[in-house]
Amino acid sequence: HFQPPGTWSDDTSMMLCVIENIYNGWDSVNLSKLFIKWYDEAYHTSHNEVFDIGITTRQALENIKAGITYTEAGLNDDRSAGNGSLMRSLPYAFINPFDISILKAIQEGQITHRLKICSDSCVLYINFLRHLSEGKSKEESLYLSCEFLAQEIKIEDNLHTNKKPNPFARLMSKDFQHLPEKEIKSTGYVIHSLEASIWSFMNSSNYEHAVLNAVNLGGDTDTIAALAGGIAGGYYGLESIPKDWIEVIARRQELELMMKKWVFEN
Repeated sequence: HFQPPGTWSDDTSMMLCVIENIYNGWDSVNLSKLFIKWYDEAYHTSHNEVFDIGITTRQALENIKAGITYTEAGLNDDRSAGNGSLMRSLPYAFINPFDISILKAIQEGQITHRLKICSDSCVLYINFLRHLSEGKSKEESLYLSCEFLAQEIKIEDNLHTNKKPNPFARLMSKDFQHLPEKEIKSTGYVIHSLEASIWSFMNSSNYEHAVLNAVNLGGDTDTIAALAGGIAGGYYGLESIPKDWIEVIARRQELELMMKKWVFEN
């Protein structure tokens, strides 16, 4: 999109809306309005411009503008399994009580993406971040996150006679992190994005390594790097982020003030 270094994309803009909504009362109707404000007025953008937006997200927001309630506006057809809800889900990993936070993540993710595969991807990602933040190893955190989701899938299978293939099967395999790079897809499909970001992190030794792994996969680079960077930032710490990367971030002071407010009011 011919943007200068330090620019953030729709991933960060929508996540900033989530964060603002959480510390201003955590109201899902208000969150849908913040998304509209971003879409229409370039709110929470790096250069007062919305230069990228997913097809599914755009249609959901147009539905809301047309008067459809936020609970029904999100798309749920098979072609709408994008990463738009996953990319903004990181904040929910750090809210207590955590079980309530997961439910809110699902509910608010469905403002744009109502497919269960999208909600399940958010749940796995959030659980992974949470376990890492509690000091567990990469391997244990991934195992516990997958095990939690596996139990949910098992319950679903017991309720339905027509069992479908488990889309998370590769992630749940003990050999997942050892897959060669050529087998990792980096598209906007939510499973591909989830796999690519976790694979990039699992095969990294620091923050920079994780993010470059993600970017160098190609494809939907901004979202996959945002997802991988979110994991890596929490695991390796702020001090692991290259200073020259931080120094060029657009509207950096505003971002830092917003993050401090969220941290201290959370």
